[in-house]
Amino acid sequence: MLTRSPRSRPGFTLIELLVVIAIIAILIALLVPAVQKVREAAARTHCTNNMKQLGLGLHNFHDVNMGFPPALQNGAGVPVRGWTYYVLPYIELDNLYKRIQLNVNWDNPAVNDADPGGVNQTHVALFVCPSAPSGRVAARDRKILDYPAITQVTRPNPFATNLPPSDSTYIGTLGHNTRRRMTDVTDGTSNTLLLAESAGRNQTWRMGKFVSAGGTTGAWGNPGTQIVVSGFNPATMTIPGACAVNCTNANEVYAFHPGGAMGLFGDGSVRMLRSSTNINLLIALTTRAIGEVVQVD
Repeated sequence: MLTRSPRSRPGFTLIELLVVIAIIAILIALLVPAVQKVREAAARTHCTNNMKQLGLGLHNFHDVNMGFPPALQNGAGVPVRGWTYYVLPYIELDNLYKRIQLNVNWDNPAVNDADPGGVNQTHVALFVCPSAPSGRVAARDRKILDYPAITQVTRPNPFATNLPPSDSTYIGTLGHNTRRRMTDVTDGTSNTLLLAESAGRNQTWRMGKFVSAGGTTGAWGNPGTQIVVSGFNPATMTIPGACAVNCTNANEVYAFHPGGAMGLFGDGSVRMLRSSTNINLLIALTTRAIGEVVQVD
């Protein structure tokens, strides 16, 4: 009697398995960067929209009150606060604005800065760039602002030429104890910044690298969040310097977008400030009435 040997089942050889694994690895290597690019493109669009909404809010405040809100209001007998308090009713946060005690400072621990439950402890999604690290808070659990006013420059600065004259009311559009009109921006609203990104605070970041869990304040209720243009010196890792964008977030223009940071201009437009932007160009985009000739690209 003849017996049949069982048929061998077809299977993958070791070489075939290695080839399949290699192909899968290549596909993953190609896919991950593409997914990351799509995510960053969406985050950048979201960030741009945030700034446009803030621009609309600032312009609506200007139209109603005949001037932009001050970056800083203070003085004898004057409660200390910044532009973010003023803009709340114009970005559909009137209920939050009504909780503010306007007769006391922004950091009054009994009301505005109560912890927990104060106005400053309220997260405002419009104030935060989605590309920046999440979960950040300032002292007393204050929530964060990634889009501060850009108002002043550091003096002296050996890396800057033709520094603008000192101005106690600030050289930028959002002033100190003053409500400026668009007609006061004689350099042109399309060439003058209102806000710019200084993202990642209260953490400290330099040249795309995390440095410390602590840093300059990023609390949205704090007028001290202002950008004071100093620049950064990558060679010595110190301030000031010629590098003006994406070098340090210590009260400087900084973002987590590849290639630059977003800026809101006086005409309401939002444009990217490239990482290659020189300190002197950024100063010219900050001043409102010096008369520099700026070619904005």
